[in-house]
Amino acid sequence: MRNSVIVSAGDAITAKLVEQAGFDGIWVSGFEASARLGLADNGSITMTEMLRVCEPIVKAVNIPVWVDTDTGYNNFQRTVMEFEDIGVAGVSIEDNLPELKTNSLWGETVPLMKAEDFANKINVRKKNIKVIARTEALIRGHGQKEASKRLNLYCDNGADIVLVHARKWEDVYIWDSSVPLAIVPTKFPEITNRRLHDMGYSMVIWANQTERVKIKSVRDALKSLKENDCAKYIENNLSATLDEMKGLTPDV
Repeated sequence: MRNSVIVSAGDAITAKLVEQAGFDGIWVSGFEASARLGLADNGSITMTEMLRVCEPIVKAVNIPVWVDTDTGYNNFQRTVMEFEDIGVAGVSIEDNLPELKTNSLWGETVPLMKAEDFANKINVRKKNIKVIARTEALIRGHGQKEASKRLNLYCDNGADIVLVHARKWEDVYIWDSSVPLAIVPTKFPEITNRRLHDMGYSMVIWANQTERVKIKSVRDALKSLKENDCAKYIENNLSATLDEMKGLTPDV
């Protein structure tokens, strides 16, 4: 697997923009998808809801779409089959306990699923889809030794790619396995893709930047509309043209 940079998109238009910008794939984030539905990132979103988000994205682009399936929903074997059916390139599953699932960018140490149990969980049948096995050991304070143990065990039990989640740059370490390693550098955005690739990370995932950009842009536009009592400033300074928007939709 060559070095790749994957960027989040929660809808078909954003996915097309990511593709047009020359990135290697789309990341459909559980955090983003949950937030758009007014849900907390705690496993509330269902597999059916996530499939509805992903299918138009897959149809809109010609680059791989990778999906964050949190803890794999009720049955990970079925999850793999359903996302494979709509053409997703790969699904990510994390070793959080489903009942304790929270967004690990916040919070402290919590118990994780037993490594052996998670290894069994990811050992599923698949054809044209890859499984990214993500460990929360590092970001949840269990240490590099535990994270490394889990990553290697997951590699031995069917993971096509492994992902180590980290909150601090100093926690990140060099990987020397033949199994591709992915990272989500949300908390250390100053680190370049090239540097991460040089350290052995095959896949760099920018998992929530596009949605956060939208939040600020929409907030600024609404403020302008309220203060100026018209949309002229928005049209002249903040928005794409109508033609640009139409250009991101099908002709028929």
